[in-house]
Amino acid sequence: MRISNYSYDCECVLIAGNGDLNVKYYKGKFDAYQRTYIITLKEGISETTVPFVHKFFELYIENLRQKSIGGIIKYIKLGNITNARIPLPPLPIQQRIVEELDEINAIISAKKQQLSKLDELAQSIFYDIFGDPVANEKGWEVKKLGEETTDIKYGTSSPASPNGQYKYLRMCNISYDGHLDFSDLKYIDVPDAEIEKCIVRYGDILFNRTNSLELIGKTCMFDVEEPMVIAGYIIRVRLTDKLHPRYVSVAFNLPSMKKLLRNMAKGAVNQANINSKELASINIPLPPLPLQEAFAARVSAIEEQKSSIAASIEKMQTLLDARMQEYFG
Repeated sequence: MRISNYSYDCECVLIAGNGDLNVKYYKGKFDAYQRTYIITLKEGISETTVPFVHKFFELYIENLRQKSIGGIIKYIKLGNITNARIPLPPLPIQQRIVEELDEINAIISAKKQQLSKLDELAQSIFYDIFGDPVANEKGWEVKKLGEETTDIKYGTSSPASPNGQYKYLRMCNISYDGHLDFSDLKYIDVPDAEIEKCIVRYGDILFNRTNSLELIGKTCMFDVEEPMVIAGYIIRVRLTDKLHPRYVSVAFNLPSMKKLLRNMAKGAVNQANINSKELASINIPLPPLPLQEAFAARVSAIEEQKSSIAASIEKMQTLLDARMQEYFG
């Protein structure tokens, strides 16, 4: 967000004091929301620098999150920040630490940018081959999604269990850009008699039916071989052999399709919903299957590149975390 005037012109660390607590470094003119804490150095301080303080709080923010209080919107008090004890090695060592951490962060950022470019490439290939799925300017045959599915089912509402047999996919495990995200994974036990109602297997389409209006309709292809279980806010879609799941997944993540989903969602802004009948009613073009398969092969090659980059990011993140603990833990 931007504003026409400013109250501050300084080098500082900014800490969001409520909601999704986070920390940023900033230098220049700005104004700030009332729940933002602004950390500057006292005049004459020479034992440290603002960038070093910022690096400290990037780790300490987890401590602040644990100390946050309140109901729906958590917040922290000023004392949570002022009571923080920051290690202060000699200034040259502080500068070396900042430079090293900045270098690692720059590598991670560059690799994340590569991932974003590869996602854009997959969408660009889709447009080149098939055009826009909503406008269907290439005139492909169109069917209702429900006409080309063998099964559309909701997940289970059963609670997770610490030592469950199956990995339990919730709406947070589908990313906005249409991929599986296992960073916050839970487990669940499901009786054998009920497992077929909620288990997902390679090639299934996962659709997030309830979420905020902005996130409603998150969609991905389940592209791992290990069967897992889905929660009730996810719909499992199994396609006929006329639709390739990779084609459908990419189509549902294009801007025009996301807009269509938002427009058809019912309910409040924070609790929008698209049920299975509404999902089944969505029109989807049916280009020839060989064309879909050729597209899927190209996307699979892109996904392999992304997996390699993601593994590299994970390695660099592990290094960053280790260094942060070493210097500030």
